[in-house]
Amino acid sequence: MNSTIADSMDRIYVSEMHKNDLLFLHDLWHDPNVMKYADEFPYFRGWSKSDNLQVAWEKYQEKRRTLGNNYTQLIIQLKDGTPIGESFFTVPLEKRFIGRWKIPEKPCLIGDIKLLPQYWGQGLGTQGMRQVVKFVFTNTDCEIFVVPPHEDNPAAQRVYEKAGFIFITRKKGGYMMWARHLLMNLTRERFREIYR
Repeated sequence: MNSTIADSMDRIYVSEMHKNDLLFLHDLWHDPNVMKYADEFPYFRGWSKSDNLQVAWEKYQEKRRTLGNNYTQLIIQLKDGTPIGESFFTVPLEKRFIGRWKIPEKPCLIGDIKLLPQYWGQGLGTQGMRQVVKFVFTNTDCEIFVVPPHEDNPAAQRVYEKAGFIFITRKKGGYMMWARHLLMNLTRERFREIYR
């Protein structure tokens, strides 16, 4: 990877979710190809165990009011407005450790990215994740951004590496959340060094 990340990112953009994006998210998160390595399948993330769009929206808004920008659902779209994926980030649910990795005292967020299968293999995941990284470090006080790709998902690992994340540890065993996932991170300091 180059020491700096500077691409035009002219094919896609990211924006915060609106209520009318819920049906897209519902369908995306119920696609078994998309959710093959996800622990929360097939629910609306941590907001709601219901498939009711109104309940999901209310739960998201409630969490957003509590955590502010540190709890954000992004929609990844083509320039013509077509939604092709999503990224979500929040503070880690765990208070002290994720696997063997001690969560630092600095502000830390954890997130990921998912695209519809027809957009895989075109560089859009990498472009999207780079925009998510810029969004996180521009709109939050995050000092360490963590992503948990599954150990059997090398495509996701490559997307995160190309966006500047580095491997920190492997999570094995324990409760289901994050079992068999790698942990990768990107610090604000590294972000400043490699993003232009």
